[in-house]
Amino acid sequence: MEFIKKNKKYIIWAGCGIIALAVFLTFIKVSASGYKDSIKFTELTDHKNELKVISAYFVLIAAVVSAVLVYLNKEKFSLISTGAALVITFIDYFKINGRSVIKAYREYGSVHYVAPWVVLFGVIIAAAPIVIDILEEKGIIKKK
Repeated sequence: MEFIKKNKKYIIWAGCGIIALAVFLTFIKVSASGYKDSIKFTELTDHKNELKVISAYFVLIAAVVSAVLVYLNKEKFSLISTGAALVITFIDYFKINGRSVIKAYREYGSVHYVAPWVVLFGVIIAAAPIVIDILEEKGIIKKK
């Protein structure tokens, strides 16, 4: 706990960096019967009208906003933007996961998600020091 207290800002910034990195990773990998394909987070489209979905950029902006809020000593407010990054990512996850094409791949091959889990990992790292502080303020965790 002492390490987390001393390095709180750096830990949160590391989480924000992981969230930002996830934007440039593969969102989904599919393979079936010798066919393999992957889609990056920034390449997601809304296949109903072929509009580019810009949610990856919102996630990137949320990570940067969180890092800036931490720099301005507004760590608790950074929970909002990191939470927004997580919500945006998993909205895309559930939209893609519900498509019939993905269900077919799952039936005859494999489907692997990368970016959503990296975002989740980054959010946990960025939020943990703040949550620990809040729990200490409420008296749920004893201060040393």
